[in-house]
Amino acid sequence: MTEWHASEELWDGVGEIIFTPERMKAADGEVEQVLKLADVPPKSRVLDAACGPGRHSLAFARRGHSVTGVDQTGSYLEKARASAAEEGLHIEWVHGDLCTFRREAAFDLTVNLLTSFGYYDDPADDRRAAENFLAGLLPGGRLVIDVMGKEVLARIFRPRDWHETPDGAMVLEERTIADDWRRIAVRWITIRGGERREHRFGHRIYSAAELCGLLTDVGFVDLRVYGSLAGAPYNHEAERLVVVGTKQ
Repeated sequence: MTEWHASEELWDGVGEIIFTPERMKAADGEVEQVLKLADVPPKSRVLDAACGPGRHSLAFARRGHSVTGVDQTGSYLEKARASAAEEGLHIEWVHGDLCTFRREAAFDLTVNLLTSFGYYDDPADDRRAAENFLAGLLPGGRLVIDVMGKEVLARIFRPRDWHETPDGAMVLEERTIADDWRRIAVRWITIRGGERREHRFGHRIYSAAELCGLLTDVGFVDLRVYGSLAGAPYNHEAERLVVVGTKQ
């Protein structure tokens, strides 16, 4: 059975909700924060793991880095290619899955941003993805992973809410914590121009200790935990769970 995250139809349906104009514009600032947080040297080789429509890949490339963007959604990669061509940027785009994409000792930096980790039904596949992140880095290379931490989610959790998108669509969202706080299940209902569409998905949620434990188990060292890409502390005011790990 195909897992939900492999559905092109789902990602096509939620793309405009996730990748709003504001979020696309924010990528440049986020990349500046990542480069500072991970102390990335100029002209590094960067893997954008789960790159979506390429917003961070483009920002890295604008700064002179050599970039590979990997995503399993073909339509997102088409948009990414078009954007790169429009700007005259040379980026390698790979249609692939994080559990299977593996390139040995090829990158100085791997980024996995915007809660793009924990999608697999089997936790062993999360581990396999983390192993691939490690294998892909050169010695001394860094991983920056950014998710909605379990501690943050527990503080801000709301079972349902709604919002209006910039193009006037209404989005109703329902959330359920499942499996003893191991996973979150989400239902989005979008209403646009009288058309109603429903999308269901879910993912594993990690605490700081759980995510650091996984990364340590696969071989990352010198793990540092932050509450934002800006390097805020991971405490009761944290907005995100950001972990930086190093390959020996």
